[in-house]
Amino acid sequence: MVKIKLMVEGGKASTTPAMAQTLGPLKMDMQEILKDVNEKTMTYKGLKVPVELDVDEKEKTYTITVKSPPAAELIKNEIGVKVGSGEPEKKKVGNISVEQLIKVAKMKMESLFSEDLRASMRAVAGTCNSVGVLIECNVSNKFNELLEEGKYDSIIDSDNPEVSAEKLKELKTQLEEIQTGLDKTFAKKKGKAEKEKEAKPEETKKEEGAEDKKEEESK
Repeated sequence: MVKIKLMVEGGKASTTPAMAQTLGPLKMDMQEILKDVNEKTMTYKGLKVPVELDVDEKEKTYTITVKSPPAAELIKNEIGVKVGSGEPEKKKVGNISVEQLIKVAKMKMESLFSEDLRASMRAVAGTCNSVGVLIECNVSNKFNELLEEGKYDSIIDSDNPEVSAEKLKELKTQLEEIQTGLDKTFAKKKGKAEKEKEAKPEETKKEEGAEDKKEEESK
């Protein structure tokens, strides 16, 4: 049995070097395999999905196992962004609702080997941090504190909670306000650092002048 691990775009798998090298010598129909992979991953259209092919070399048969997409991909898809933040501390690209976070957490529970929804939510919240996404205006540490306090219990305990369009609009507005504040904060820090850098040469000159004066006096 040969196992081939792939990362494909849902519904758009194409031949990879690993597939060609492994399946080519076996004279298996790669186009037929790709067709089956695409059918099984169609529901993840637009997302990167882990797929495992288990190939029986003797029988020339195969089974396809579709894994849950990475949490980062699910988060980005849920909030409608293609890429995360390259500077998550400075630049926030999204403000996900608790309802959306629960949806992603439920999809990741199996791969996280967890039956505890709240534990899965905490794990997904950590991923939100790494891609520059807030959870209802909170970074993961603060969100986890609120989660522990029971702030979101009513939402978690409801069946398939749905986020309203009004709430999504409010979260977007709040994100813009938070980002404006971050931009101002980091602009001030940058300006302060530049002023300190400019001041250092003058301080160095004064120190050198004082040392020269001491040498002259000692003579």
